[in-house]
Amino acid sequence: MEAKIIHISDVHFGDPTFSDNLKFNILSQIQDNNPDMIIFAGDLTYNGHLNEYDNANEFIDELKSIAEVHVVPGNHDARNVGLVHFENLIGKPIFKRKSGKIVILGLDSAREDINDGNIGPFQLQWLKSELEKVPKNFGKIVVLHHHLIPIPQTGRERNILLDCGDLLQILQDHHVDLVLGGHKHVPNVVTLENMAIINSGTATTRRVRGNGHPCYSELILNEEELNAYIVFTENGAKKLVAKYIFEETDKGVKMHSHKYEAAYRIRPYNQFPSFQDIIAQIICGKSHFINLLKN
Repeated sequence: MEAKIIHISDVHFGDPTFSDNLKFNILSQIQDNNPDMIIFAGDLTYNGHLNEYDNANEFIDELKSIAEVHVVPGNHDARNVGLVHFENLIGKPIFKRKSGKIVILGLDSAREDINDGNIGPFQLQWLKSELEKVPKNFGKIVVLHHHLIPIPQTGRERNILLDCGDLLQILQDHHVDLVLGGHKHVPNVVTLENMAIINSGTATTRRVRGNGHPCYSELILNEEELNAYIVFTENGAKKLVAKYIFEETDKGVKMHSHKYEAAYRIRPYNQFPSFQDIIAQIICGKSHFINLLKN
């Protein structure tokens, strides 16, 4: 059985560089792709205000009309006591759900008014207990906002998950297949001990790093393999960044990396700057925006 998963994060309703055009693009692209599920790895909002959550909730409702949607909060969502609105409008920030032979476990790594992430002993114990209940022939996906390991091309390392070591041990001890996150606005795919760790870029804002572009991830998996793509929101260009082959063992499914290309190095085809791109660069204070004209 094949499953198609759209993995997005960091849409940031309320951000000065949020783009309605990009929002329209991603909704249209996801509709055309007809996925089985959509996993949202946090930062729906910019400041956690109610009006931002209202807009984000409307966006999620549109996504729900396409496929099942699973959402965890990010650090921006926790600003200004925003997690109250998350629970009222979006749902519980910690969850375990089943879709076919895939189990999705959502974690809340956000803490009020700080950018650092933390899972904490309660969630770590809960995750360990729930993973022990998953049949060994089921795929296991864990979703959280913050990055587990440093991401290339993101500058000085900061805002990392404070207890990432404890979390990594649980994930590897229980043979988790996929960890999906966001946070740094830079797409990245890396394999660690037969576990794929995939971070999505920002999908609907121009708050990108260097020469990056708004993007999200598309994952296509079946019983034999997983293909991971980066999709550029501006024009729908799609490129394969990783391919994994599954091997069933007495301990469960083992994943081998067959193809890998650093996602942050990928650029969309025929990408020319629009007027919106240039204005967004000015808003962000990017002094190098003139270089965009040369690409």
